[in-house]
Amino acid sequence: MYQEWRYNEFQQTGKNYASQDEVDVYDPTHDDFRDLAKELKETVNWLNPKPNSKILDIGCGTGNFSIQLSTLCEKVYAIDVSETMLKFAQSKAIAAYATNISFSHTGYLNFDLPKDHLDGVISSLSLHHLPDFWKSVALNRIFRVLKPGGRFYLYDVVIPDQQSKDTIDAFIDRQERRGGAFMKEDTIIHFKEEFSTFDWVMKKLLLDAGFLIEKEILSDGVFKNYFCQKPL
Repeated sequence: MYQEWRYNEFQQTGKNYASQDEVDVYDPTHDDFRDLAKELKETVNWLNPKPNSKILDIGCGTGNFSIQLSTLCEKVYAIDVSETMLKFAQSKAIAAYATNISFSHTGYLNFDLPKDHLDGVISSLSLHHLPDFWKSVALNRIFRVLKPGGRFYLYDVVIPDQQSKDTIDAFIDRQERRGGAFMKEDTIIHFKEEFSTFDWVMKKLLLDAGFLIEKEILSDGVFKNYFCQKPL
């Protein structure tokens, strides 16, 4: 019965990242509002990969995190629901001589890895593509495949618990100043069609899945880092 009503995570919501045009502009447009070097450093510092570590990058996008982590660990599993994104990421990995990345066309609800297999998991700006119930399913699946003591780095757009409408409006205005009409429209589509949730909901979903939230960082009003760990 579950298979009949499971959410179709391969169906694009918001921006259509199955489109080559969208994939081509992904990195340069995100550079307008993201500090990728800072995010990469935070991710590496939290996951603390060892030469024998196995890491899962869910919603790997254009491969930036997977390629960086591949230089520090034994294996990276890079997954995405967009085949177009995966092909783009694979081409970047080949250019970077990153041979220990396994790319798979799958997502949060469909990846197939053994229990207690991973040392770390990263989810950067992708969990919001799932409605809240399916976020819960996804987080429980992530918890299952992490080893005891394994670490989870979650970075996403969340809705603040207080003054949410004003905060979102102000963020849309900042995005327009950063990237013009294109960036404004991109941000409007996010809040109109995708599934970012309240901060308090996200924290409860993480805790209900079994995670310890060791640290949280809010930036730019709507971006939230959750540094999580599976108990020993």
